Amino acid sequence: MRRLWMTSMVAVLSSYLFLHWLPPLEPFSPTLFWTQLLFSPLRSWLAFGCFFLGVAANGALLRRAMSWLAGRRVRIGEWLISIAALSHFYWVFQFHWRLAALFFAFPFFYGMMSLRGRRLLEDGRL
Repeated sequence: MRRLWMTSMVAVLSSYLFLHWLPPLEPFSPTLFWTQLLFSPLRSWLAFGCFFLGVAANGALLRRAMSWLAGRRVRIGEWLISIAALSHFYWVFQFHWRLAALFFAFPFFYGMMSLRGRRLLEDGRL
């Protein structure tokens, strides 16, 4: 349970930091974006690092939340924590919906692929 709490905190924090450290997107100007990317590389690299960390954490939360669809037994407390932690995507979609859709698509596919991989390993088919 402690691991799930840490994963949910990392997911929410990395989502916030990714959106905060990314160069400004509204109104989008390629010159401003590239200038910010080149002249503040630490912020840009930290934003990309938070993106990858957020993809992994949100993918794990999605895998946990969707594991009941795969026919596994799930504790109701863990399932509720996963769903509650994933509710931060509502805030992310309010901030910038295109970026949020991209930020949701990667963890979704990562979580579904890891869900399928674990099921194959548990069944002994791999």
